[in-house]
Amino acid sequence: MDTETALLAGLIAFVAAVCQAVTGFAFALIFAPLFALAWEPKPAVAVAVLLSVVVNALVLLQVRGHITHGSLPGLYAGYLVGVGPGLLFLQVVSGEVLQITLGVVVLFATMVLYVRPKTETGPDTILGRLAAGAASGASASATSIGGPPVVLYMLGREPDMHRFRATLQAYFLPISIFTLTLFVIVGRIDRDVLTAGGVAAPLLALGVLVGAWLRGHIHAELFRRLVVGMLVAMSLMVVLFAVVDIA
Repeated sequence: MDTETALLAGLIAFVAAVCQAVTGFAFALIFAPLFALAWEPKPAVAVAVLLSVVVNALVLLQVRGHITHGSLPGLYAGYLVGVGPGLLFLQVVSGEVLQITLGVVVLFATMVLYVRPKTETGPDTILGRLAAGAASGASASATSIGGPPVVLYMLGREPDMHRFRATLQAYFLPISIFTLTLFVIVGRIDRDVLTAGGVAAPLLALGVLVGAWLRGHIHAELFRRLVVGMLVAMSLMVVLFAVVDIA
């Protein structure tokens, strides 16, 4: 891996970590598709999985006192159901198709995340948690983006923003560690992935600190709209570049 690509990984990780620290999610949504444009899609997903462990651990240290534990077992169980099919998809799909998948997943998740807070949510049930966890597991192992199904499920069911953010981190950290373990087993974590992760980690940590400061200095709805706009533009760009490459 060349120095420029590794430094770019760090810059993208900084921006993604700021968003993660403020909202409780969005690191992989931002990092994976952008770094896939700069590098190869499959190793970019592996770097996103590696860095997700770091960012989730750092943010959880800041917000751990607000965790709502009751929803977590069902979400964890669902994740274990979905992770296998997602990993199989990553193994067999081409890089171009994976890049398009990243863009489509980000675009769909972004639009639903924007609309969902304005709609009614159903009751919090064990079947709902299992379904959200399974969708998260499949998406996380295939694209590194496992947050949207759980975020969508919890919106409206956890009205307190502090508990919402903390519970998301308490879910994301164990599943990111498990996903990383699977990536190591199947040989997705190589020297280039570790190099990119090592260069990006300090800037990621800085992004978490900046995001922690921003939590108390920016209106949550304004920040959410900025993130949504950025994600829409980015996902469209990712899909366009992938389609051009295939053509």
